[in-house]
Amino acid sequence: MGYNIFSFGIDTGKIKAVFGSNDKEVLKKIKDTDAFDDAGAFVASFESAADKKVKTPVKKALEDIINNKPYDKKSYFSYGYALYCICYALGETLPGAQIIHFGKETKMIDKIIKEDFGIENLVVNHSFLFSDEDCNPFNIPPVEDWPGITLLTKERLAELDEILKNVKINDDDIKKLLSSKESKEKGSAYKDLKGIIENIKYCIKNNLEMINICP
Repeated sequence: MGYNIFSFGIDTGKIKAVFGSNDKEVLKKIKDTDAFDDAGAFVASFESAADKKVKTPVKKALEDIINNKPYDKKSYFSYGYALYCICYALGETLPGAQIIHFGKETKMIDKIIKEDFGIENLVVNHSFLFSDEDCNPFNIPPVEDWPGITLLTKERLAELDEILKNVKINDDDIKKLLSSKESKEKGSAYKDLKGIIENIKYCIKNNLEMINICP
């Protein structure tokens, strides 16, 4: 089983404004997304793992958030997935890597940063896209495990942009690595690292923050 990191560029204030807004049009927009259907499947996996019914499906969690209803904190993950749906619907699609495999691929990216570009101390929880610290400013119950949520603030994005400023990756290098079976994995990681850097620069240019969610 694998996990993927989904990244969105967001206006954090705009996302926060959804909470308690009682906005039926926004609720409908979110429910009409593919992410809303996917989130239901993610929550169902928790139901199977716990061998019991989930009391708060994503639909109700989303309605609780928008209509300012009391939360069922035991179903904290449902509200995490509801936040994923909100960011999917109201966030911006980023120009670079949209989905990164968490685990083997993020470890390879971290290895490249350290060994190929000499950057130390950037590895956080196997990926600098994530942090073990609570970086979630939204009003949802604390997430104990999944989904993983980290907000990269404007300040953090500026720090990362500075740290990664000497990482130069061109498409020819990526193609060369991808063309060989022995280096294909590294080529894929190079491509995703290039995309991550593009996303960081895009968010900075457009005055956005970046939220990374691993369902």
